[in-house]
Amino acid sequence: MIITVVGYKGGVGKTTTAIHLAAYLQEKGSTLLVDGDPNHSASRWVERSSDFPVSVKRAEAASGQLSAFQHVVIDTQARPSPEDLQELARSCDLLVLPCSPVRWRWMR
Repeated sequence: MIITVVGYKGGVGKTTTAIHLAAYLQEKGSTLLVDGDPNHSASRWVERSSDFPVSVKRAEAASGQLSAFQHVVIDTQARPSPEDLQELARSCDLLVLPCSPVRWRWMR
């Protein structure tokens, strides 16, 4: 399964979501976390942990290795173009779009 985490705004939890999904999926089978964000936030998080259970590769180094894993979680850069979003959606099994909470007004 390939899960892609996409965000249009910084600070919505995209990298946090990708890391937690990857750690959970590792319990189910071999998992690769692909750090596709130019800031390399996921890689930096994992470098600070001596026991992170998931293989992490930057996008440019991961392209030929996806088939070696049961699960792949991709942390993407923020603000993808419409064309990039379409390609991301076509190439994954699940597209996750974290967003900021919205204040709801409940009608009676």
